[in-house]
Amino acid sequence: MTPDAEDLLEHVVDYLCGEQAEALEGLSDGEIRRRAAAGIARAQSHGLTQPEPITAYVSLMFLVAPDFDRQPAIARALAAKAPEAERIGLLFQKTKEADWEEAAAESEGWDAAE
Repeated sequence: MTPDAEDLLEHVVDYLCGEQAEALEGLSDGEIRRRAAAGIARAQSHGLTQPEPITAYVSLMFLVAPDFDRQPAIARALAAKAPEAERIGLLFQKTKEADWEEAAAESEGWDAAE
């Protein structure tokens, strides 16, 4: 892992531990790091490159479902032609609560998200 990649991983893990601790219950430090690294890679596959949008994306993986981006309305919002910080906001503007519920209900879990 490059120094920049390690810094990004630390940023995401620190955020999760500080702000989303309930989503991490029962996970070892190693598992949190493994899942966060997988989340960063998945966020980057959507063209996210900046720490804050990546952190928001990974947080959604932990809070909603690791493969939340497979839900059609969410996938369309992520693919919008907009600056990456705006695309995170579009996730909430262009989707309904039912889309997020569907993403959670149809999740195939962390193994499918990696």
